Order: sequence, then C-alpha cells, then structure tokens
Amino acid sequence: MENKTSSRKGPLIQIIEVGLGIWVRNQCRSINKIDISLGGSNYQILSGRISSVSIIAEQVNYKDLILKEVNLISGPLALNIDLSNKNQKITFREKFNVEGNISLTSKGLKEIILSTQWEWIGQWLAINLLGVSSLQSIEIDGDILKLKGSDADKDVSTKSEFDIEAKLGTLCFNNKTKDEFSLLPMDQSIHINHAIIKDDKALISLSAVVSPYS
Repeated sequence: MENKTSSRKGPLIQIIEVGLGIWVRNQCRSINKIDISLGGSNYQILSGRISSVSIIAEQVNYKDLILKEVNLISGPLALNIDLSNKNQKITFREKFNVEGNISLTSKGLKEIILSTQWEWIGQWLAINLLGVSSLQSIEIDGDILKLKGSDADKDVSTKSEFDIEAKLGTLCFNNKTKDEFSLLPMDQSIHINHAIIKDDKALISLSAVVSPYS
C-alpha cells in the first residue's frame, strides 16, 4: 500500500514540493495560502513518479477566477526534475487529472464578471437568465443567487432568484419562480460533478484534465 511521505522529508522531496508550489503559483495571479502534500512511496517520488498531489489553498485568483477556497487532489503525475534550474526545477511529462472542490462568494463573483476575460459570463447571465442585455448586480444571499439586469435602450430592468446544480457536466441555473433553467457553456476539459449554493457561498465539485503546456 502506498503512503503519504513521512513528516521527516528528504531534501529532494522538499524540492519537489517547492517546485510544484512554484508551478501552481505561476498559473495564478495570486494565492493567499497554499499547502501541498505528495502521495506515494519515497522510491516513486524520487524517481519522478507521484501517485497523487493534494492542494489546499485559500483566496486564489486563477486567471481572474476569484476562488475563496480550493481543495484538489491529482491523479498520477510524471515529472522531470532539474536541480540545475533555479526558476523551474520540475516540468511535467504528460497531462494529468484533478478533482476536488472550490467555493466562491458574492465578492468573488462580482470581480469575475467585471474582469475582461470573464465579462462574457455576465453577458450570458443577463441574456439567458434575465432576458436583458446587461447584468447590473450579482449576489449570493444565503442559499439563493440573486441577479439584477437591465436594457438601457428599452428602459427596462428586471431581477430574479436562482439556485444551481450540476447537470450534463456543467452548471445549471434554475429559476426559483419559473419552470426554466439554463446550462452555462463549459470548457470540455472541465466536468462539474456537484454544485449548490449554501451559507452565502457557491460550492462546486469538479474534475478536470490539466495540460501543463496549454
């Protein structure tokens, strides 16, 4: 049976953990706190084969996706280890799978839809959920997602409440007052397994394929 590395880590294992931490931070704009743990036997890890990597992080900005909490575990990884490279001591030999949970707050959602990269989400929410051209506000209130939008040209404003769930591998928005739902377009490399709004947060369980070179 494979076990997690002992608390008395050798220098090479520490280097691998630091290298993975650097790689993760390089994928993100910012991370407030991160903890990385390797899984597998010492022999596997020293040979660059790792059975799993667990990542627990807080206050993560991943390409302007503002995540309050991240808890992920990877499938097997194959690494190249280069001790002569100060800036990038590890590289990946192949794609790998991850699965786990993320959470978002009202503040994070507002920052996401205000960013240039993800403003299309705000437009999609306005058009598909509210039937207007512009999203004015988005808020998680308890167990409900509240949206407000408007059509400036028609001097029309509207608001509605939704819950979310996972359906067909993506996020499904269910209107609380109408028998209507809409599915958010999703990258094919990401599969949403479970989603719920609870205690002022959107809680999402997902699995994904990570390509280190994309």
